[in-house]
Amino acid sequence: MDEASNEPEEVKEVFDWYKENFGFVPNLTKVLSAAPAALRSYWLSQIQLTQYGLLTPEEHNIVQMSIAVENQCRYCVSAHQMAGGAFFGSDEKDLEAIRNKGTIPSEKFDALRSFTLDVYQNKGRVSDKVLEGFLSVGYNKAQAIEVITNIGVKVMSNLTNQLAMSEVDEPFAPLAEGLFETESVYR
Repeated sequence: MDEASNEPEEVKEVFDWYKENFGFVPNLTKVLSAAPAALRSYWLSQIQLTQYGLLTPEEHNIVQMSIAVENQCRYCVSAHQMAGGAFFGSDEKDLEAIRNKGTIPSEKFDALRSFTLDVYQNKGRVSDKVLEGFLSVGYNKAQAIEVITNIGVKVMSNLTNQLAMSEVDEPFAPLAEGLFETESVYR
């Protein structure tokens, strides 16, 4: 452990990474730190997808934001909308379409989102027609597996945020306004 911190070294390493790369430690990261193995699983999965994935960082974000919308996770939708614009060069029209369950102007990205939702809603049991639609726009079977990996990572964070009622971080809080307005306590 670091003398300046009460966090175990495995948690401190993740916190330091977020501080270095984003300038702050997101509330989701703080919540996950109660279970260091869960925190590191989430963090390392995101890093592995970015470093070794066949999907682009923008495509990973499209998959994860689509699942966050599906799960009505205000925290993750607003975070992915901010990240899409700030870090991945996403077109704002694409991000708004995902957020509002509209058609993404890019045919390829719309097929990616559609495939993602089919995989998620059907627990991986997609038809040959759905898989062929995904492949026909230029994706491959390895990227289909990456979609599944992205879904797993996003479900982990969505459910954690719902359980913990994670407060949306200030940098992306304005993007959470108007999302999933319900009587529920979920954030």
